[in-house]
Amino acid sequence: MAPPRERRAPGLEALFIGALALFGFRLGARPIGDNSMFVHLRTGIDMARTGAIPRRDSYSFTAHGHAWVVQSWLPEWTYGWAHELGGYRLVVVEQAVLMAVLAVLLGLLARAGTPLRTALAAGVAVAAGAAYWVPRPLMFGLVAMALTVLVVERRWSRWLLVPIMWVWVSSHGSFILGVGWLGLRGLGEVVDRRGWPEDSVRYAVGMVAGLVVAIANPLGFKLLTFPLTVGDKQKVFKTIVEWHSPNFQTGSGYFTLVFVVIALLVLLRRGAPWIDSLPVVGFIALGLVAQRNLPLAATVMAPALGRAMAVRDDAGAPAARRDPSPVNLAFAGVLALAFGLFTAGVYRQAPLSLENYPIAAVNFIERTGWRTPAHRMAEQDVVGCYLDLRYGKQARVFVDDRYDMFPLSVSDDYAALLKGQPDSLQILDRRKVDVVLWAKSLPLVTTLRATGTWQQAYTKGDWVVLRRA
Repeated sequence: MAPPRERRAPGLEALFIGALALFGFRLGARPIGDNSMFVHLRTGIDMARTGAIPRRDSYSFTAHGHAWVVQSWLPEWTYGWAHELGGYRLVVVEQAVLMAVLAVLLGLLARAGTPLRTALAAGVAVAAGAAYWVPRPLMFGLVAMALTVLVVERRWSRWLLVPIMWVWVSSHGSFILGVGWLGLRGLGEVVDRRGWPEDSVRYAVGMVAGLVVAIANPLGFKLLTFPLTVGDKQKVFKTIVEWHSPNFQTGSGYFTLVFVVIALLVLLRRGAPWIDSLPVVGFIALGLVAQRNLPLAATVMAPALGRAMAVRDDAGAPAARRDPSPVNLAFAGVLALAFGLFTAGVYRQAPLSLENYPIAAVNFIERTGWRTPAHRMAEQDVVGCYLDLRYGKQARVFVDDRYDMFPLSVSDDYAALLKGQPDSLQILDRRKVDVVLWAKSLPLVTTLRATGTWQQAYTKGDWVVLRRA
C-alpha cells in the first residue's frame, strides 16, 4: 500500500503570482465606462438574442446597411451570453477573470527561480502594461499573446498554437503582432546562435497552421485581412486616442514610463541576449507609436525580465528555496478571502459607470420627442457608443467608434464637425441633421449659436442640445 501523499503548502513563488492575479482581478472588477466596450456589449447582446452575427450596420443613419465585419465576434458573443445569464455584473466578473488570468500568465513567464526575484520581474512586467488593460476584446488578444509566448518559452507542443491563433483571430486584430513577435525572436535567435533559428521556425509552423485553421470562422477570410483596415483608413485611426503616442505627462503614462525604464535598465545591466532584446525593443517602439501596443510590449518583457533576474546555482539550475508552510497557508487564505470580497463587491456596485455621459440631455431629447425616426441627431462618437448600448437598433447615431466600418465620407464629415470647420453647416444640411448633442466647449457649438438658424434647447454640465429654428 502506497504511503499517503504529504500535503504541501503552496510555494511562496506561486503565492506571489497569486497576489498578481488578485491585483488583476481587482483591476477588472470595476464598473464598465469605456465607450468602445458599450458597442461591443450591444453587439454581443444582439448576437445572443438573435443567434446571428451582424453583417451590416443597423445602429447609425449615416451608414445604415453598410457592410460591417464584426472582427471581435467571439468576445462579443461571450459578453452577450454573460449579460443574458447574469446582467452587466457578470460581464464585469468576466473582465476581472480575464485580467487575473493575464496577470498569472505574466507571472509564469517572468519566473526567475526564487520567490522575490519572480515577484520583482513579474511585478515590473505587470506594472508596465496594467494602465492599458481595459475591458474590451483587447483583453482576449493580450491573453492570447501571453499564451503564445508561454508555449514557445516553455517548449510546449507547437500545435497548441493552432487553437490559440483561432481564438486570437476571432477576437482581436492584434494577432498580426504575434506573428511579428515570433519573427523578431527568430532574428534574435539567428544572431545569438549564428545559425538557423530552429526553435522559432518550428513554432512558426504551428502559428501558420493556426492562421490557416482560423479561416474556419463565421466570417471567413475577412478576419485575417482585417488588420489591413488600419492601412486603408490610417488618417482616420490617427484621430483615435489609443492610436496616439502615449502621453507620459498623465498619471497612467508616467506610471508606465517608470516601469518600462526599469525593465530596460535591468535588461541592459544583465546583458540580455538578442533573442530577448530584439522583441522587447521592437514592441516598445510600437508602443511609442501607438499606446494600445504598450500592454503587448509588457507581455514580451516578462520572460526577458525573468531570465535577466534569475539566480543560478553552481550547476546552472535555478536556485531552490524552502518556504514555511504555516505562513504560506495563511498567505493563501488571505488571497482566497480577498478574491471573495472583491467578487462580492462587484454585486454591491453599479455595473456601468455613466457619469461622463450626457444622460440628462438624452432624457430631455427623449421627452421632447426628438428621438423619433423623423429627426436626425449629430453627436460625438463617445455619445454614439452610449446610444448604441441604450437603444440598440433604434439608436440611429451619426457616428460611434466603429471607424473600421464607417465609410471615409462619414469619418471625414465627423472630423470636420469635431474641429468646427467652416463647412460644418453644409455637412449638417447634407446629412439632414436637425438636432445636435455636443460638448459645449467645442467650436461647433459656438458656430451654431452664431448662425441664428440653430437655437440652444437644453444645457447641463458639459453638454448642450441645439435644434434647428
